Amino acid sequence: GTGPILMDNVRCRGSEAKLQYCSSTSQQNSYCGHHEDASVSCAPSIRLQGEIATDTEGRVEVFQNGVWGTVCDNDWDINDATVVCRQLGYSRALSAPRRAAYGQGTGPILMTYVRCRGSEAKLQDCPFRKYSSYYSCGHSKDASVSCATIRLGGDHATDSEGHVEVFQNGVWGTVCDNGWDIDDATVVCRQLGYSHALSTPRRAAYGQGTGPILMDDVQCRGSEAELQHCIFTSRHNCHHGEDAGVSCEATQIRLRGENATDSKGRVELFRNGRWGTVCDNDWDMNDATVVCRQLGYPHALSANRRAAYGQGTG
Repeated sequence: GTGPILMDNVRCRGSEAKLQYCSSTSQQNSYCGHHEDASVSCAPSIRLQGEIATDTEGRVEVFQNGVWGTVCDNDWDINDATVVCRQLGYSRALSAPRRAAYGQGTGPILMTYVRCRGSEAKLQDCPFRKYSSYYSCGHSKDASVSCATIRLGGDHATDSEGHVEVFQNGVWGTVCDNGWDIDDATVVCRQLGYSHALSTPRRAAYGQGTGPILMDDVQCRGSEAELQHCIFTSRHNCHHGEDAGVSCEATQIRLRGENATDSKGRVELFRNGRWGTVCDNDWDMNDATVVCRQLGYPHALSANRRAAYGQGTG
């Protein structure tokens, strides 16, 4: 930095409200130069908590005015969840669970009626209302997120093709292409919301990545929910000239809802960066058959209407 050095030999207990309340020596007694300027890296003001919560999914809690609190799920949708996930370092949100899906929180409810566009840097940058007893909210309506731990990068990469990057232990890294095949790529594409993989580009086809190489000798069966659930080794003898890539079927479609499976559920499409539903006006067996074929099945057995698998959001 520039200017005077104002504090030296700072000794905080950790409980002080301000740095100025800690023990220190003043500028006049300082023997420092600016090559010794102190710095910090602060934890994000948002976290995921709850029953069976992980680093990538859980109940959303925000830090305001010295306390942690929850977010009410009024108007909570995939755009809000995407901002949370990006704030935590992930590429995007997979879903925006509501109704205290990860258990009820404690403490104050700090935000409600959050309305993000999806491009904000922090959830706190989105329009929202401070909670008061006027709004109908309790911890049974705590909002949650599930974040993606995989993304595609590289030269000329798109949402559906590029070299594979995974998020582990707080950093993004690449995957080595030793043993990389269509089963591995299929798991990646499904994890990203696509129906299947078209090809498995190898040898850094989309340009060499940077950072650590986090996975090697990946061996998926093709049915795993995430690439990280496949057999792999963290030790490698690779370089970024061997970064693995995928090319996914570009039209994103999925089945979701209460009691949904891989072959039945509420139809959802991914467009313009967010998931949405399909209205059942004129919905028939021909429409359902197209969906089923797109998902890799031969034909449809039924074309359910009236939110048969529960109402969607977004």
